[in-house]
Amino acid sequence: MTSLFPSRAAAAAALVAGALAAPTAAHAWTRISCVLSGTVSSLPTTMRQYRTDGTELSQVLFRLKVKTAQVPDGERADGDCAQLVNRDVDVALENVAARRIQKGQPLKVHYRYDESLGQSLATKYELAP
Repeated sequence: MTSLFPSRAAAAAALVAGALAAPTAAHAWTRISCVLSGTVSSLPTTMRQYRTDGTELSQVLFRLKVKTAQVPDGERADGDCAQLVNRDVDVALENVAARRIQKGQPLKVHYRYDESLGQSLATKYELAP
């Protein structure tokens, strides 16, 4: 009588073969760190979410018209920040009061992109000092 399920040894061999044949995510790893200077081109919007334990997560969303982009001293950039100049960038800042962001205001943000962190955590913006 034959089984519809492969033996454990065959399943393990197939798993190992698949793991060896699949390209690793490390070769696609990209890390960019830039300070973007520009003008806020949209009204800020606040998005709030609440966890089941009652803690709040808030983000301020707005669009920034980038005028300059540079790699900060001591930071690493595997990509070119110049691709962001003269573009509108959608920015999400965590735990920042919306009143600090005003349409038409010049603003500097620190932009980080790290593909190795996964899709939901790859892009991070912070107010630059």
